Amino acid sequence: MLRPGIRSATRSAFASNRHDAEDLAARFPALLAESQRLATSLAHGLHGRRKSGAGETFWQFRRARHEDPHSAIDWRRSARSDNFFVRETEWEAAQTVWLWRDGRPGFSWSSDKTLPLKRDRASVLLTALAIALINGGERVGVAGQMQRPVHGRGGLDRAGRKLILHSSRPDCLRTLALMGQPKAVIASDFYEGADIWEKRLSAFKAAGVTGALVQIYDPAEEVFPYTGRTEFNHPQGGETILFGRAQAIAGQYQARFSQNAQDMAQLARALGWTFIRHRTDSIAAPAFLSLFQSIAGDAR
Repeated sequence: MLRPGIRSATRSAFASNRHDAEDLAARFPALLAESQRLATSLAHGLHGRRKSGAGETFWQFRRARHEDPHSAIDWRRSARSDNFFVRETEWEAAQTVWLWRDGRPGFSWSSDKTLPLKRDRASVLLTALAIALINGGERVGVAGQMQRPVHGRGGLDRAGRKLILHSSRPDCLRTLALMGQPKAVIASDFYEGADIWEKRLSAFKAAGVTGALVQIYDPAEEVFPYTGRTEFNHPQGGETILFGRAQAIAGQYQARFSQNAQDMAQLARALGWTFIRHRTDSIAAPAFLSLFQSIAGDAR
């Protein structure tokens, strides 16, 4: 039997997790709507790559020609007409893009209630990208949440839910790289450091996978507005750090923050990837456009 203190802590953790889940579920419609509005900004410029060819996805019926084999005739469709029809499948040249959003506690943070959580802004950008890609005829997967990429309206709904409501550990990225998928988008604040991320992404370069690293950060994490006696808490618990004059470390902190961004940009270049930075007090459209162009631009 659990000791009273442990039982109480377990119940407290359960209540906290349940509250977080309910809060996220309540925000889901708004986040999805924001993603749809963002994707709509590109809707008129999107053109699918669908064409007839070898594949499994139905595309259209066409009138049978003399060279078509007898087995190619779709008898059910032909029975409704005086002509014979062949069932054509979609050309399987659509690219597959795998998406991943950081799920660490530190990514579910904002410095002000008027600002979105870093996690939520990342979810909006990736979901909008999924909408735009699927509407353009591409396939999308959510790393660590899906075995296969999806397409079509049903796939879009599924991908959106996975991106907004669920998270996966970064371990799944290595598995994704070994699958040899052609494109990947990774959204994080990348505060674990370029050395750790270089190890995680090394398999992608070996597999010839290209993609984009999207750094999402809060304005307070860049400008460090804290002064006076300030206590800093680690998002995953543990020891707190107290500064009597927080402004005294502002310059050193900002230098390290800037260096981390430079290191991640250099890592992206070494991988042949695109590095995109987005601050949560900025509008999402420019970052989304850059992301879409970096991923889908060469496919048009």
